[in-house]
Amino acid sequence: MSGIYIFYATPQIVCILENDCNDSISSLIKGLFARVVAVTCMVSRCVIFLKGKTHLVKYKQNMDDFHSVTPMTSSETDNLKKMSFRVILCCILLTVPVNVCRLWILYYVAKQTVPFVILVYLQNFSMYCIETHFTVLCYILYQKIIGINNDLMALKIDTIVRNKYPFISLTGEKYGKNDNTVEYNREVFQSLVAGYPMTDFLENLKAKHKFICLAVKNLNNMFGIHLGLSLCSLCLYTLFDLYYHLQAIWKHSKYKILVYGWILQYFVRFLLITVLAHLTTKQALKSKILITDINNRYLDNNTKEELQLFFNQISSCSIEFTACDFFTLNTHLITSAIAAGTTYLVILLQFNSSKD
Repeated sequence: MSGIYIFYATPQIVCILENDCNDSISSLIKGLFARVVAVTCMVSRCVIFLKGKTHLVKYKQNMDDFHSVTPMTSSETDNLKKMSFRVILCCILLTVPVNVCRLWILYYVAKQTVPFVILVYLQNFSMYCIETHFTVLCYILYQKIIGINNDLMALKIDTIVRNKYPFISLTGEKYGKNDNTVEYNREVFQSLVAGYPMTDFLENLKAKHKFICLAVKNLNNMFGIHLGLSLCSLCLYTLFDLYYHLQAIWKHSKYKILVYGWILQYFVRFLLITVLAHLTTKQALKSKILITDINNRYLDNNTKEELQLFFNQISSCSIEFTACDFFTLNTHLITSAIAAGTTYLVILLQFNSSKD
């Protein structure tokens, strides 16, 4: 209901803010800003409401199945709590102070617009909250993939040492130098030293990787439309604010300070989504490299067969996050958005100057 109200009430509010109802570019952009927030929030809420009931439950079930094979360690739990706290705190600090300052200014400039602007900010904040939820769920998968890579690194180190010192591996003695610079699962390494079959570890890793693949699909199905809308709208918001700032549309001097806070908010939101998704995909690709490296070593036929099956599973199930399958979430998206935004900003400024 609030989205519908904002959509239809926008022209009246813009007239009040502009002190005149005209067809200037600044008026059109201000109206477009509020309507973009309303439409994206309304569509996103409907999609999350419809898909959240099924895909979020499936995601949690996949994580429970993963934890039944390998429970979360205390360090993973602590890191997840710290990360969640920082992301939520960042969400609050980037939105509440800046928006409260603008509402305080509007209260003295155009008091009748305050309720409307509050609704717009609440909808924008709700979009940020959904993005934060995705970030936390994505970080959980990031942790799981790092755990799989640490297990694979332990298998790799064990394979290298067995190839170098086969007579020591048969006696079950402690071998190899402790390398604290390489991150690997030392418990798995010690179990392999004690003679635990490598094929059993590979079967567990395949099962865990399958749960992660299913969880990634669940997140894509649940958040794909929302992320696509969010990233596109964040680019538009940044473009609008830069246009306001460069054209000195805001007469009040305090707005010139607040614009940096808004742009910082949009940039951090864009960065959190794309960078974390990119890092998770990068860790998934690292698993493929580790398996190939291990398979190139001298191993028995059963182990090589398990490694090949694991490699085929990773190849058939690509771990990457997309926005409605239109574009992949990675760091290249940041440079593309900056290039496109700069181009459109220049065009907008030239169009405005030619019109004047």
